[in-house]
Amino acid sequence: MINLDSEINELLTKSPYILEDREKNQILTGILKIQLENAVENNTHIKNMFSKQGIDISSITKIEEIPQIPVQMFKYFNLSTCDSGNIVKILRSSGTTSDNTSMVPLNKKTVLKQMKSLKQILSDYMGNKRKIFLVIDHEGINNSVSEFSARTAGVRGLSIYAKDTYYLLKEENGKLTLNEPVIKEVIEKYSGKDVYAFGFTYIIWSVFYKQIIEKDISFAFNDILLFHSGGWKKLKEEKVSKEFFSEALSSVFNTDTGNILDFYGMAEQTGIIFVDCECGNKHVPNISQVIVRNPYSLQPCAVGEIGMIEILSILSDSYYSQAILTEDLGYVVGIDDCPCGRKGTYFRFSSRIEKAEIRGCGDTFKE
Repeated sequence: MINLDSEINELLTKSPYILEDREKNQILTGILKIQLENAVENNTHIKNMFSKQGIDISSITKIEEIPQIPVQMFKYFNLSTCDSGNIVKILRSSGTTSDNTSMVPLNKKTVLKQMKSLKQILSDYMGNKRKIFLVIDHEGINNSVSEFSARTAGVRGLSIYAKDTYYLLKEENGKLTLNEPVIKEVIEKYSGKDVYAFGFTYIIWSVFYKQIIEKDISFAFNDILLFHSGGWKKLKEEKVSKEFFSEALSSVFNTDTGNILDFYGMAEQTGIIFVDCECGNKHVPNISQVIVRNPYSLQPCAVGEIGMIEILSILSDSYYSQAILTEDLGYVVGIDDCPCGRKGTYFRFSSRIEKAEIRGCGDTFKE
């Protein structure tokens, strides 16, 4: 019998990209099957889905057979798999195709594992040393409340290695502007020092970058690592490519374009981010797997074939995180053989789906 906590904690202590794909899939499949039993036992919607689709958990032999749910389900159903009294936070993410928001219930155990996972992933890119943390957002985004947004989760998650935190934007009358006194202090105290930064891509571009250029402000952070994510759909509308974005921001911070790190992630799978490696590929850590599926058949795509990105995770026991089908398109670049040396599946994001059709279980949740 697998001891879930022991198995997961062991994975969280390893180097995050050390497992080859086949070995990882065997380990994850065993853990996921036990988590599915718990989900069916504790959530009526999941139970209905499994029952109506005739899913027999004991017959699952491959990770590709773990039942996935469309991410839209978080907007319409309570997917909690633990006692409501144990929920300590509700994470909400904005809708992309509707006004509804996803609701992700978190208990202490899940939050702790998410933090460990994020720390493990970040350490692979920036080491274990604490550094000055620059947040390209306003301080109010990190208020302590029982419900918080994906932006809040991003700031809190990336602050794991923060020695001290500075917010480079401020909010005035509902609008974001440069926090010039703080920016001046950061430049005076930390130019040339080892710092890291985080912000949402669209906010960095539409607010921070444009105002920095307008006011002719520049930084001298040769070794900065800027992690950014989200909002590429809007940037695409402004015809800003990933390469152009990296060149523009590297110029502002006076650093190499390789230090501008785009990552892919989703609020429903907090604790896992897929950061670009030096080869431009996004790698899947030990505690997760990515499967790219054909949008019509839902069968796994071949390497290089564009399809819907599915993210599997063993981090949560407070909601159904085991297999979530996203509204994003991407393709697997390769397995175990990226020149950067990281093992496992590596992939690239292509685009968002304008109107994703709910397939598989979308109509089987209701009683």
